[in-house]
Amino acid sequence: MSKKLLTDDTVIDPGQAVSAEYIKYFKKALGAEYTMHIANVNYKYLWDNHTGKTLKQIADACKDGTIHMVQKQETKDMTGILSEERFRIISDNDKAFLIAFDKAMNELGYDFGGGIGIGYCWGKYMIIYGKTGTKSRPCPARIYIKDDGAIQLRLFLNKVDKHRDFIENAPAHIKSAFVFKDGECKSCNTMCAPGKVYTIDGKTMRKCNHSVFYFAEPSVERLPDIMTLLSKFYPARKAKQANPT
Repeated sequence: MSKKLLTDDTVIDPGQAVSAEYIKYFKKALGAEYTMHIANVNYKYLWDNHTGKTLKQIADACKDGTIHMVQKQETKDMTGILSEERFRIISDNDKAFLIAFDKAMNELGYDFGGGIGIGYCWGKYMIIYGKTGTKSRPCPARIYIKDDGAIQLRLFLNKVDKHRDFIENAPAHIKSAFVFKDGECKSCNTMCAPGKVYTIDGKTMRKCNHSVFYFAEPSVERLPDIMTLLSKFYPARKAKQANPT
C-alpha cells in the first residue's frame, strides 16, 4: 500500500491505521511547544471519536484544549493550570481541594510534574503524582477529572494489614474504601490471584493485586485524614545527617 500524502484537509476515516506520517504531521502542526507522548496516545479512541474531521481541525482542537491527544508542556503551578478555560467544569470546592492536595503532596515529597494530561477511559483528565528526585517516580496517587468536572482520588496502597489499627479507627470516608460487601471487590477474578488480602474488623478482604483504593468525594475538610493515611503508607524520609568532620 502506497503512502498517503497528508495535508491539512486529510479526513480521518473509521478504523484509520496510525503511521509515522501522522505523528510527523501533528508535531509540525502543533509546533515545538508541544510534546507528543507517542506511547500513551490512544489513536484508536481519537480516530473513532473524530471521524470525518480533517487533520487541521484536530490539530486546532488540540491547541485550544478541546482535544487532548497531545499534552502541552506545562510550567504553571496547580493554581495557574486550574485557571485555564478547559477546567471551568471543575467546581470551586474541588479546585480548592486540588490546590491543597498538591501542596500537601509536595510536602510529602511528590509532585504532578507540572502538567495535566488526558484521562483515557477513566476520565477527561488525569493528574499523576510521582516521587520527586527519582527517575522512576513511584506513584502513590492519581486524580481523575470526569467529563462533568467531578474528581476522584485513587491511591496505590499495599501491605494494608500493616496499618490495620489505623484504618479500623479511621473516619468512615477513609475506612469505607477498604471494606467490600462480601469481602471482595467486584473486579476480582482468577487472573488477579492472589491479589491483596487483608483483614478489617476481623473480616478478610480480597482485592485485585493491581487495583487501587477509590475516594470519590475528596474535599479540603477530608484532606487531613487523606494525608494521614498516605503518610502511613508513604512516610516522608528524613534527610541524611552529614558526617561530623
